[in-house]
Amino acid sequence: MIAYLRGSVLRLTPEIVVLDVNGVGYLLAITASARDRMPSVGAETELHVYTQVREDALALYGFSSVEELEMFRMLIEVDGVGPKVGLAILSSANLDLLKQAILSDDVGPIRRAPGVGPRTAQKVIIDLKPRLEADAALASLSRVPVTAGAPGGEVPRQVEATLRNLGFSAAEARSAIDAIDWAPDPSAQQALATALKALGR
Repeated sequence: MIAYLRGSVLRLTPEIVVLDVNGVGYLLAITASARDRMPSVGAETELHVYTQVREDALALYGFSSVEELEMFRMLIEVDGVGPKVGLAILSSANLDLLKQAILSDDVGPIRRAPGVGPRTAQKVIIDLKPRLEADAALASLSRVPVTAGAPGGEVPRQVEATLRNLGFSAAEARSAIDAIDWAPDPSAQQALATALKALGR
């Protein structure tokens, strides 16, 4: 499994790049943002890589950042979105705009991708919005200082408030809080991750 490549650019088009890595040429399909950051032919660059293995082919997809690669992985888990469509969606809008569109139920930037109809765009939002909301909640809680690991402390209150903001009922939030093992004194981020897992998110 190829996850990362660093080498010199042999060939470059709007859709693909060929990298020379120690004398071996790797052809990768790339996003628009990866293409925009690509240096001229002969210069060295690096890409984060998703490897697709099929019976009849081995395909490589290159991304300019780990965040872009992770979004691609989430996209291709959506029913009806394969690697080519996932790459097209990522090329239709920058990563921040795409995330904001999903969080605000805006199908416009997603539908700009070739081959993406309204049903597929809506499916992307339905499937990925909860995950992006949870990621945002985890990121915000990572900035909360760990002051008390007891069930009545600040961290549990922050986790409960975040769960309620994500749409869980008070009973669901309390149940998830009760499922957390507070003995190791987990951080707010760790506690929320455990709570979301307990809730099946």
